Amino acid sequence: MKMSFFNEPELEFGNGGTHVDIRHGLLHYGPLDLGETSAPNQLRIGLIGTEESISSIREWLDRCREGVAAKQSKLKNLFPLFPGFNQNTSFRSSLVFNDRWSSPIRQREVDTVLAHSGGLDTIGESVSIFIEHAKQLVETGGPMVLLCVPPKDLLAAVDESFGNREDTSDQELDEGSEISKTERPRVAFHDALKAQGMRLGIPIQMVRPSTYTGERKRGKGRSMSSSALQDEATRAWNLHTALYYKAGGIPWRLLRSASDLATCFIGVSFYRSIEGDRLLTSVAQVFNERGEGVIVKGAQAELDKDDRQPHLSEENTKLLLTNAINVYRKEHHTTPARLVVHKTSKITDGEMRGFRAAADDYKIDIVELLSLRRSLTRLFREGTYPPLRGTFLRLQESKGLLYLRGSVQFFETYPGMYVPRPLEFSIMHTETTLEQLGREMLSLSKLNWNNTQFDGGEPITLRAARRVGEILKCVPEGALMQSSFRFYM
Repeated sequence: MKMSFFNEPELEFGNGGTHVDIRHGLLHYGPLDLGETSAPNQLRIGLIGTEESISSIREWLDRCREGVAAKQSKLKNLFPLFPGFNQNTSFRSSLVFNDRWSSPIRQREVDTVLAHSGGLDTIGESVSIFIEHAKQLVETGGPMVLLCVPPKDLLAAVDESFGNREDTSDQELDEGSEISKTERPRVAFHDALKAQGMRLGIPIQMVRPSTYTGERKRGKGRSMSSSALQDEATRAWNLHTALYYKAGGIPWRLLRSASDLATCFIGVSFYRSIEGDRLLTSVAQVFNERGEGVIVKGAQAELDKDDRQPHLSEENTKLLLTNAINVYRKEHHTTPARLVVHKTSKITDGEMRGFRAAADDYKIDIVELLSLRRSLTRLFREGTYPPLRGTFLRLQESKGLLYLRGSVQFFETYPGMYVPRPLEFSIMHTETTLEQLGREMLSLSKLNWNNTQFDGGEPITLRAARRVGEILKCVPEGALMQSSFRFYM
């Protein structure tokens, strides 16, 4: 065994500027596409919610337009100010609203759902209300992103129907194999809304009241008092960055040398169908260095009787990767020189042959195949803080342990709430060293457009896996499925 440490990778922003931190990079250099004709310098926003929720978020967004002060803290790098969102600040863009792009939901519509529904019916009927109002906005034309702002009473009802979502920092990477044979997959309002909204052709951003109020309700059985979430500046950073990306902008990308091969990163994961019939479906999350992602739905998989992990046949593996490469070519007008596949279960010999066959069809010589899982093995360091993010342990010639979440030198603290679990990855086929692949995954963990605090626990290939699967299981068979990642985040 050999231990080493990877320095925090830099990202590229506007005008070639680089920085290890997302928010500081945007502050100093602006988004990557700054000055490009494709950069959205105005974000036309559609609004769906009650009169009260629409008014409240508009008031907060108007305040954010001129900036939000940094949280009072000694940790200056962890809590930077939000500079505002207008033509003179970092993004060089602004939010644009119009009465024609606002569709208020009447309280009687909400009361009807709350009075006559229960369980999954509450979620289904609540989603239907928002989709019907969204259709009206889409028909008028104009909005680039639909902002859905459910009222507190409706959210309380749908959250109670769904139950508490487990903290993602402790979830296994493969959702498909976690559910028992008799357990029916649960459905969240957020996921059903995104699934039904795909036919609208415009990305949806759902915003909870806690985002614009800074308060949240206590758990079930407790009082209705509130407690603080993320600081206001961080919430403003996260929401505006997500809106910019969903409107077609590119905030940052991985830093790469001109001599680096054009690489396509593909995450292969699985999810269970909503019917609870124990069948697993494969899905590929495909990303390039700019973080432009596309989603490809694959064939059904089966749990192996020996390792109890989901696997694909050789034929279906080849078909999934072939479709992924085709979608990548359609989106980016080029074929990558290198493929890196991250899979949430062990790669079988048949799957390896399927991956290789698909790559050979497109004359892609370099194919790296990795199996990833969250490890139960933990490292300890002196003092009270967890290991540093970037800590790497070579377990074997083809197996390594990497902390993607941990204490962060730039923040001068550990910003998490729970003891972090490292990522364990095994190489099935590669032409790159274990250390180089680890550094690459550290960089990929910073391509999360929903969170500008860069210490994510998974590379984007697998970070997307769980969210995508939870949404896709809500898409009816044969219904429209958008390929752009903007519809899933």
